[in-house]
Amino acid sequence: MIAFLLALITAASWSPAEAPGPQLRTSPAQHSDRQLYRDIIKGVASGGDYYQVAASEQRAAGYPLKPFFTFRLPTHATIYAALGEPVMIVAVWALCGGLMFAWWWRLRSALPFPMLGMAMFLIAGGLGGMLQPVTGLFHESWAGLLLALMIAVRRPDRLWPSFLAGGAALMIRELALPMILAMGGLAVIAKRWREAAGWAAIVALFAAYMALHAHWVAEVVLPMDQPSQGWSRLLGAQFALKSIAKVTFGIRLPDPLAAALLVLSLFGWASVRSGWALRVFLLLLGYGAMLALFARTDTFYWSLIAAPLAFAGLAFLPAAFDDLGKALRAVPQPAS
Repeated sequence: MIAFLLALITAASWSPAEAPGPQLRTSPAQHSDRQLYRDIIKGVASGGDYYQVAASEQRAAGYPLKPFFTFRLPTHATIYAALGEPVMIVAVWALCGGLMFAWWWRLRSALPFPMLGMAMFLIAGGLGGMLQPVTGLFHESWAGLLLALMIAVRRPDRLWPSFLAGGAALMIRELALPMILAMGGLAVIAKRWREAAGWAAIVALFAAYMALHAHWVAEVVLPMDQPSQGWSRLLGAQFALKSIAKVTFGIRLPDPLAAALLVLSLFGWASVRSGWALRVFLLLLGYGAMLALFARTDTFYWSLIAAPLAFAGLAFLPAAFDDLGKALRAVPQPAS
């Protein structure tokens, strides 16, 4: 295990400067996604129909309009247009505060006090990018906060808060679907049929929403509108690690150090025998793999989904290394 961990750290931090890095734009002339979302919100706030406004803005900025999921779900823009960006900035900050409290409550019995303080510091560092006023314009920021909250508040005897947080994440950004399916799959494995039925109901509701979304998109797309260039860029694990570092306090660290700490954090989550730690491990591993396999350099902000808990696993390393040390020092006993 020690050798495997060292190999992973070496691979992740080896010559990161040669790996592709995150970019807001792939060229100076390109319209940024953040500006696109702001323009759509402004159009909806002025009384425009979401799909008409989104199609017009994407067409004017040279964005693809095919297939239908090149359009974001209307949830985010509609709420932003109704409440206004200042209110939503405060809402993001409040959600960050609630997430900190939820994970403090979750971890208070799992960690000694010094490590609990460290975990809170690391979660705060993961939330650093979320506190920037413009970050809330990215749908992934809301999805990431809500998925992290979903795991923190899940209780086998009190599931509705977890359902509510996970369902909200899914209705804002469809990229939350793999984690919702993982939650349902773990419930099936554990034979928690009531919980599995709840996640299945959320997925069914989402499927209906997506079917309506596809129908409404089809009404505004024109035959000459350009299709998507695709997402299978295979930029690799180092791009994924760089992207997560860029949206957290890891942006202040050298790339090799940030990559090594992210790998160690993932190991820390994996070392804890608990349902909530397993779910965080799957979230970080799954969305890291999504970034490595499918993201483009200008869609690095997918990493916001993994950001809140990306470094917090470091708080579990003292106990994990103590276990490894004991195993390393163990003297084999002769067979009787």
